[in-house]
Amino acid sequence: MSDYTLEDGEAYLHHWLDSQQVQGLAPGGSLRGFIEQGTGAPLSTPHICPFVEYRLGASILKAHRGGQKDDQIGGGIRGEVKGFSNDSRLRLMRLVAGIRRDAELPIFITLTYPESFPDARSSKRHLRMFFKRLDRYLKSLGVSYGLIWKLEPQKRGAPHYHILIWGAMLDQLQEFIPRAWFDIAGGGDEKHLRWHRGEFKNQHCVQEVYSYNGVIKYAEKYLGKTFQVEGWQNVGRFWGVVNRENIPFGELVQLEVPRNKAIEIMRYQRRFAGLKGHSKKSQTIFCDADQWAQKLEIDL
Repeated sequence: MSDYTLEDGEAYLHHWLDSQQVQGLAPGGSLRGFIEQGTGAPLSTPHICPFVEYRLGASILKAHRGGQKDDQIGGGIRGEVKGFSNDSRLRLMRLVAGIRRDAELPIFITLTYPESFPDARSSKRHLRMFFKRLDRYLKSLGVSYGLIWKLEPQKRGAPHYHILIWGAMLDQLQEFIPRAWFDIAGGGDEKHLRWHRGEFKNQHCVQEVYSYNGVIKYAEKYLGKTFQVEGWQNVGRFWGVVNRENIPFGELVQLEVPRNKAIEIMRYQRRFAGLKGHSKKSQTIFCDADQWAQKLEIDL
């Protein structure tokens, strides 16, 4: 896994296009510099046909060169989970990358604890209570919503939550969220309520996201940080989805392609990311998927 800034990837891509005389493969500013190798999702048959998979209007494209299905590795009893792993991070980032670029923008929420706080596992009960209260409130307004949540530790060891929510309006949430979370998790500490309202020269805990790039930046900064925490054993899931059907994911497209076409696409992915050598059976790149499909002449 190699991370690249948009500017680095853009400069490299234009240089490579000039050297290869391949024009228009990826218009400037359309690509995100993330690439993941070797995580092809197994199909239901022993032999996997070469395919390309992406979400219409979204930012993720996967190519698989096909071949014999690998035997399962591992299994059995799961080891102790002490933190947010890179594999879990990749799954979360792929989920966010599947959201349409032209969709209604979400609202960003941060929930934390006062000086006294529970352990991470116990905090999940507070989160469930909060989601029930939020659900009743938004349904009373006739709002259909969906959200993605992420748990992580603060430096002091307190659990806190980051949430992206679609479907609700800023003014519907800015008064409700601080009071609801205070009633559940504030322990009577008025500073907790005031902090979430932004009364200490800090930002309000409910913030508007102004662009799709802002969604990606929030995801990278707040949802995409890996960590391990001593004492956070048996915490359970570190992120999740509520009302997935109300999150504006792009329509999933999976197309069988000739093996040489899949290999060609994977070669372009490697060159864009500056990777050397041969890849594994599949690659997933975060990009403007529609433009890649068009420029690589993948049938829509």
